Amino acid sequence: MTRLGFIGLGQMGGQMAKHLARAGNDIIVFDQRRAAIDAVASAGASGADSTMAVGETADVIFLSLPDPAAVEAVVTELQPTLDQGAVIVDMTTSTPNTTRSIANRLASDGVTVLGAPVSGGTSGAENGTLTVMVGGDPATFKACRVYLDAFAANVFHVGDDPGYGHAVKLLNNYLSDAAIVATSEAIVLGQQIGLDIETMCDVFNVSSGRNSATEDKFPDSISNGRDVGFALGLMEKDLRLLLQFADDNRVPVFLASVVRSQVGATRTRYGDDGDMTDVYEYTREIMAPAEDGSR
Repeated sequence: MTRLGFIGLGQMGGQMAKHLARAGNDIIVFDQRRAAIDAVASAGASGADSTMAVGETADVIFLSLPDPAAVEAVVTELQPTLDQGAVIVDMTTSTPNTTRSIANRLASDGVTVLGAPVSGGTSGAENGTLTVMVGGDPATFKACRVYLDAFAANVFHVGDDPGYGHAVKLLNNYLSDAAIVATSEAIVLGQQIGLDIETMCDVFNVSSGRNSATEDKFPDSISNGRDVGFALGLMEKDLRLLLQFADDNRVPVFLASVVRSQVGATRTRYGDDGDMTDVYEYTREIMAPAEDGSR
């Protein structure tokens, strides 16, 4: 039986690891926080006391880490422990170049890397309905598909380059971020003349302005005062990685800089732990005229 490993048991990783354990897989997990390990162990996983312990015993290792730098550090620790034929499945929101670099570095050891970031947020992770975008060797993808299906409703193989999955993830998040920034401005402008959110979204969602913000965030979370569960600090990080990705490929992305600036200003106002929906609150603050006519 193939033994799985999982490193990084945060809000996303912990839920995905639980799904893998509940599916009956033999899985060993590690996180710097003992409580996170114990939470996944309650679903049937074995806990490890180090990154290296996972590498020494697992055949397929999943990573769900904070950023590309963390991926580089963990892979450096794992590399001496990995056997030929091992597979790394990196689900971190990272950059294509990071994934390619790691894949090239491990190829000489006979280790294969799949870049497999996810979308769907914490609710998708909890419910097992994530979308996974996988780049890498088709045969390895096929062999690992059964594990991805344990926590995902949609799994796409987007190309043989291991960096392609992370490219699609950054592009997807950019579109989502741009949608909430643009929709916030449109909604606030409409509110200034007396329109309500529900009416505007009803029209937008059967018209050409339809997007993820008009379909989900505004008529549901924002109208009812609920967070969507995606932190501003992560939102800005993803935009920074998108701009780095564009710069690595010498492609100017003009609107992305504007979106990052707006998200960055919102993060400064509400903090790293502020919710994605605070983009709308900040937009209201800066767009809505004061009662005395001043700004």
